[in-house]
Amino acid sequence: MSVAILREYGVDLCDGQALARCCLGDICADVPVDKKTAPGLYSLEEAERSPSLRTCLEVLKRQREKGLRRVEVCSEKKSDTCVKKLVEYLLARYGGPILLVGFNSRVAGELFSLTNGAVADVEGRLIPYDLVDLSEPENWIEKARVVLITPGALHLTNVVELVKKAKELGKPIVMYGAISTLYKDLGIEYFCPYGLRI
Repeated sequence: MSVAILREYGVDLCDGQALARCCLGDICADVPVDKKTAPGLYSLEEAERSPSLRTCLEVLKRQREKGLRRVEVCSEKKSDTCVKKLVEYLLARYGGPILLVGFNSRVAGELFSLTNGAVADVEGRLIPYDLVDLSEPENWIEKARVVLITPGALHLTNVVELVKKAKELGKPIVMYGAISTLYKDLGIEYFCPYGLRI
């Protein structure tokens, strides 16, 4: 698997992540990875041992199953508009409170300026946001109207378990960004106003 680091900013990333173009043969996807991930070539065994690279493999596998050769994230020019559309959509459709799984300062800032909720993340530096331990976000789902997953949270939490718990409690789950379309089979709603670029 080849990994090339594209940038260290953007609406698709959680804080502390970089965007990598991960490729396996002719299948490529732009995937958020830990900022410490080095570009290069990795064996499948090496990739399996790294949480970030394991996420690249999972995304590429899902992509291959759907017959897609390339998934690219939104351009930086459209990111601000995307965040506004995301927040407007969530508040109009579901209201608050909202559980944001994975911390993106741009999304959290816009979202929680208009409603209340909590952020599930790995660090406790999120003042003024209410923080939920990312290893157990299920404990807050009951209090939320909707669960919003950032693409960067894929390697930080077990999305399958999160979706299972939310469904048990009758709570909708929305994931935003181009990668989110690869997870629709879990029963989540995906939000990507500028479409999936293939």
